[in-house]
Amino acid sequence: MHVLLLGYSDIARRRVIPALFANDVRQLDIASRHSIGTILRPAGMTGQDYGDYEQALRESAAPFVWISTVNANHVELAAKALAAGRHVMIDKPAVSTLAQAEHLAELAQRHRCVLAEAAVYPFHPQMAAARQFFAEAGSAPTQAVAAFSFPPFPSGNFRNDPALGGGMRMDLGSYAVSIGRVLFGVPPLEIVCRSLEGDTGFSVLMTYPGGRSVVGHFGATTGYVNRLILLGPSALLTLERAFTTPPDMVCRLEGSVRNAPTTREVAPADSFALFVAAVFKAAENSNPGEFLDALLTDARAVERLRQVSLEF
Repeated sequence: MHVLLLGYSDIARRRVIPALFANDVRQLDIASRHSIGTILRPAGMTGQDYGDYEQALRESAAPFVWISTVNANHVELAAKALAAGRHVMIDKPAVSTLAQAEHLAELAQRHRCVLAEAAVYPFHPQMAAARQFFAEAGSAPTQAVAAFSFPPFPSGNFRNDPALGGGMRMDLGSYAVSIGRVLFGVPPLEIVCRSLEGDTGFSVLMTYPGGRSVVGHFGATTGYVNRLILLGPSALLTLERAFTTPPDMVCRLEGSVRNAPTTREVAPADSFALFVAAVFKAAENSNPGEFLDALLTDARAVERLRQVSLEF
């Protein structure tokens, strides 16, 4: 398998490259504007290094492209890759506006390509284990409480710069809005959002048909927390490290059914590798619809979240 990686970011080095290797990618071309000469690959993986993204898109023959640049570059690079008939995976947030998502989706459909935003947490088996837990309890989640927050980024980090696609509503918005899509399968009826000064964090309430809801806080102003609590009639379940689960972590799901405590463990798994496998399968089967639907549904919700957001 042959892939072109645009951007040699921290997440690309730690998670994307190992996930590609786990899916039998043995030829990985890498383009980086700042790390050329210091690029490393796992033993057994080869590829060409480029110091320019456009040159890499012109010269690499890879049928798959992963975009791991600053957020502001995602759309331009994805459009060029799709126009060349390549399947595209993009670090979240894939886009900054709904119009950009619709533009990329139209290109993907025209060229029959997979276009996938790498919001990978739904692919971790702990999410399937959570659904099984509620099914065994004769229940289903109706409310979710989420907290994904961490200390501030260094001053020079691009996530602090709106011109580079920064800001927490942009960087973490896809996590917030995707929870309802993953749990309930429908877009929110209403979104209420309050943003911290400087867009360093936000609190949100989203309501869904049938009296269901998602509430949460997301940001870069606190100690580290990464938790999702699912509540349903007579049952509840807590998932730790729900949104960014280390690939070597045994997940311990703590819950209760009719007030009786219960615990179950989920073996370590690499959500990035499972996401890549799903993209490769979608490309092989010429079935990009699920990824396009997810991208567009989340882009609509993030745009609404930003429109209704008030600063506090």
